[in-house]
Amino acid sequence: MEIIDTIDQFSPEWNALRIGSIGGSSISDVVAQERDSTKKSGKTGVRKKLLYRFVGEILSGQKYQGYVSHDMKEGTEYEAEARGYYSLITGVEVRQVALIKDGPHKHVSPDGLIADVGMVEIKTAIPSIFVETKDTGSIATDRRRQMQWGLKRSGRQWCDYVMYCPYLKGDYDPMIVIRLERDEKEIEFLEAGADEFIKDMISLFLRVNK
Repeated sequence: MEIIDTIDQFSPEWNALRIGSIGGSSISDVVAQERDSTKKSGKTGVRKKLLYRFVGEILSGQKYQGYVSHDMKEGTEYEAEARGYYSLITGVEVRQVALIKDGPHKHVSPDGLIADVGMVEIKTAIPSIFVETKDTGSIATDRRRQMQWGLKRSGRQWCDYVMYCPYLKGDYDPMIVIRLERDEKEIEFLEAGADEFIKDMISLFLRVNK
């Protein structure tokens, strides 16, 4: 495990380190499986597309830049504000790093590290999603997998899921914090899927690079 804090997230150097590497945002696609009655154990189209994308990155030396929606752009813009508010209400210092590399094909780009035990995953939400999360207290499966992947890569024990809604009026608290503890069973599942994906990626690279 290597913590890289000498570059900035979204910089060319940061993108270069992520080429052909599984991060938290892609782990759900990596382990995706069909759920219909005809292909109970077959791999989904999203997994295959991700294989093609990663091998394309390796061959071109360029990190794939996907579509960035208005909500995604605003989420990035409000991340620093959310991180500061989280530090204020919890009284903890959040360390920012660019990347944690764990071998050539695994990494995490954390929203923040807390001492040697915790980390944060920040999501800026529109009001309807904020209300839904406040009501249910639940975390979506792909987000939970992203957080468990980050815990494995960083060696941390828990991750605070921080949902921030800057659009609320009045004195309503704009932040929800849900703590997710490290789950070794889930991590084992993710690691097995990632290792299989990496083998398939290398095999595909060798086939098309003859």
